[in-house]
Amino acid sequence: MFKIHYIKTIPFSIQLVLISVLVCFSFNLKAQSLEELKIIAAENNLALKAQYKTFEAQLEQVTQAKSWQDPNLSFGYFISPIETRVGPQIAKFSLTQMLPWFGTFKAKGDIAAYQAEAEFENFQDKKLKLFLKVAEKYYDLAALRQITKIETKQLQILNDLKSIVESNYENNQANLVDIYRVELEIDKQLNAIKVLKDQDQALETQLNQLMNRQLKTPITIANSTQVLEQNKTVVADSVSTNHPRLEAIRHLQTSNEVEIELSKKQALPQFGIGLDYAIIQDRNVTNADAGQDAFMPMLSVSLPIFGKKIKSRKKVAALRGESLQYQFENEKTLINSEIQITKYKQDELLNVLDLYNKQLLRLKDILKLSEIALSNASMAIEEVLRLEDERLLYQKQRFKTLAELQKTKAKINYLTSNSEL
Repeated sequence: MFKIHYIKTIPFSIQLVLISVLVCFSFNLKAQSLEELKIIAAENNLALKAQYKTFEAQLEQVTQAKSWQDPNLSFGYFISPIETRVGPQIAKFSLTQMLPWFGTFKAKGDIAAYQAEAEFENFQDKKLKLFLKVAEKYYDLAALRQITKIETKQLQILNDLKSIVESNYENNQANLVDIYRVELEIDKQLNAIKVLKDQDQALETQLNQLMNRQLKTPITIANSTQVLEQNKTVVADSVSTNHPRLEAIRHLQTSNEVEIELSKKQALPQFGIGLDYAIIQDRNVTNADAGQDAFMPMLSVSLPIFGKKIKSRKKVAALRGESLQYQFENEKTLINSEIQITKYKQDELLNVLDLYNKQLLRLKDILKLSEIALSNASMAIEEVLRLEDERLLYQKQRFKTLAELQKTKAKINYLTSNSEL
């Protein structure tokens, strides 16, 4: 019941035809580089679009901050008219416009502008983080596809071993249980390949979600081995001085400095200019000025005599400035710490990769001798299968390590990036 009949019934020539069709089909699909996927993600990612709209909304605050206050228009009607020399006054209109101290509008506009720039830096940081996520999924997918290739190759190796064991069995140099044991490994291998295909679809779905496109859109990687092998390390000593996370705080600090200047201007008087228009009823016909409406220009000045409110504004701005400075130092330390930790991880992965390469070279020679010994019936199939499993494990771990190295490189690139990207 352990025999895999459908593997044996497919002739080798038909297998070659099927492989050729799959290869041709794969070439018809346009391979997508990591940079191309990053561009698609930057254009379509919903979270990134939301962050940019936040920036645009903040940018509109600049116009509002620089706008004049609305003028005040009032109307009064005298139920009992007030008698004047030229007749009774029955109604009055008043129009007033307040004018803040010189430079107040500019300061408010600068505050809003620096806050908008801080939001733009947040957008830049979110974009770089999105690129990092895309890169991580891309490298995971490349490693998974390489692992699928070696698992498929391992399936062929197991079939070859089965042929050798069957030949030994026919020559009374092996037991039937040995054939069953190889078939068990073949079943396990087929299941492993199926699981890898499901994982491949899941990773494609995650990548497509980041790019906000159809979740089942196929993603083709031209040469996954080259993708994983290229430039495995990157040199980075410290954080970029204009990383978006730092630049955002700098803009808020500048905004706060202008806020301090604004609080000083708000402690100065505001001026108001206006015009009163009084409606006079004509009742005294003997007076030449009878019934003439009255115009009265007005000038007003605010009196900022409540000093506690002004001092509180200055203190709030000063405390916010200290808070932002602490935030800046803390953020800089965090990024530097992340860089150092990622570099330690990179060095560790390089050591592990070197170990895997050495082990695979040794196993290659051992397995050559083992296959010869198996053909001569001088080695048990269990030992050969154990060696094959060990080589398969090292091969898979090697590609996983390569993917992790590429991901650490991508993270270091993010941590050392500047706001101009």
